[in-house]
Amino acid sequence: MSVIVDGVDEVRRAAREELRRGATQIKLFASGGVVFPSESHATIYEFSDAELRAAVEEATARGTYVMAHVYTDEGVRRCLRAGVRSIEHANFVSQDTVAMMADHRVYFDPTFISLVQRIQSAGDTHLPDRIVRNLEQTVARGQEVYEWAKQRDLPIAFGTDLWGPAAQKSQLREFETRAGLDSPAAIIRSATAINAELLKMKDKLGVIAPGAYADLLVVDGDPLTDLRVMTDPRRNLKVIMKDGMLYKNELG
Repeated sequence: MSVIVDGVDEVRRAAREELRRGATQIKLFASGGVVFPSESHATIYEFSDAELRAAVEEATARGTYVMAHVYTDEGVRRCLRAGVRSIEHANFVSQDTVAMMADHRVYFDPTFISLVQRIQSAGDTHLPDRIVRNLEQTVARGQEVYEWAKQRDLPIAFGTDLWGPAAQKSQLREFETRAGLDSPAAIIRSATAINAELLKMKDKLGVIAPGAYADLLVVDGDPLTDLRVMTDPRRNLKVIMKDGMLYKNELG
């Protein structure tokens, strides 16, 4: 699911190959992560400015974009200068860097549930206590960054960063993790209209309009007043329509 590359030519070659294989976007691991036995991250940044630009150039040439897993000030700033479209995580950035993100009009995807799920499953996965503490610190800092992002009117996307059958069962819990940070309407907009804009599909996704995909949900309850109705699909999700085709219909 990933390729290790060093140098501009290797980055360019790998990006081209993934796009030839049908990748719709390119994701770069642009800084260290937080599931490491270090204070908060393994490295400040992983790619040079030239390497980042090479990936962005190749994605742009094919009408798509680059997203970046990145946690640090320097890592995010490098991504912004290179033209990265979406910043994933960004838990350890400063207010000044959030302001720079707003100036570049990038999308911000905090992915809280990926961290929360690791903390809650630490006993089963035998995650060391020091890493659990890192994750708890990362969540707390990410909540601060989220507030700064709202103040700067950053477009906040809705992602989970969960992969694998077990972890993906927690996908909908991203609604829970944001419930105390934003309004239900803003969170739902992140999952629909803003995500559609990020994917460059604003006329196809996240909207009910002629020519758009008919991807519709009917829920039992009002998610604009209680987001919990979105987190229990077995009980609350009455209709699922994807591209005009019904996959579930409990309305009769």
